[in-house]
Amino acid sequence: MTVDADTVRQLAAAIDVAPSIVTRSTGTFGGVAVHLPGSRVDGIRRTDDGRWEVHVVMASDSTVSLVETDILAAAQSAGISGPIDVFVEDISDRPRLLPAADESAVVLPPRSLP
Repeated sequence: MTVDADTVRQLAAAIDVAPSIVTRSTGTFGGVAVHLPGSRVDGIRRTDDGRWEVHVVMASDSTVSLVETDILAAAQSAGISGPIDVFVEDISDRPRLLPAADESAVVLPPRSLP
């Protein structure tokens, strides 16, 4: 089925910032993706009968109902209506952010050595 590239990219971007989702997933065998000219958007598929599939890795501190809510909101923001099937492929902790810089650290100007 033909899909609009901008719609797919908007959906992917909205899913990527959803708080309940760690990442999009390509599924068990790596085949869940929309292929666009020159690129591929992982974790999203449009079926022949017009349904959308969204495959994700859920955050371990979230719930399936929050994932569903976030994906439906993402779809709405991308202008998608109609059936959406949500697949939680895995559950994972969120990646840890780097610790804040030590305030006692000295920042040197470029090209200078201590």
